[in-house]
Amino acid sequence: MNDPADRPLLADVREQFSALGDELREMAATRWELARLEIEADLRSVARLAFFWLIAAVAALTALPLAVVALAEVLDGCLGISRGGWLLILAAGLLTLAFGGGYYAWRRFRRKFIGLRETIEELREDALWLKERRKT
Repeated sequence: MNDPADRPLLADVREQFSALGDELREMAATRWELARLEIEADLRSVARLAFFWLIAAVAALTALPLAVVALAEVLDGCLGISRGGWLLILAAGLLTLAFGGGYYAWRRFRRKFIGLRETIEELREDALWLKERRKT
């Protein structure tokens, strides 16, 4: 019944291409699943890292005042300045650094921030075009 002469000329080629297509789809699905699983694992890893960095930052911020007080205690009497004077000097230095860093960050933000600038410009051009179309 299945005489080779009864089969279409390219039937074998079609079957091979069909099998190849199935294999490619299965390979792509497997690759996609692997990529998805790796991305999920990486995101969990990044979240864990961020959590521990947050804990480290809180610990550092908590330790900073203690370090300043300890330094003022060590410097007490040095250069004729009392412990309270050293605390004021160190606090002024830290505040200067904080405000300077904040000001620098603000200026950099203002310089680099785009804030829909291109979109607003395109909308203005569209509005101008619509006004011109309405006049004609």
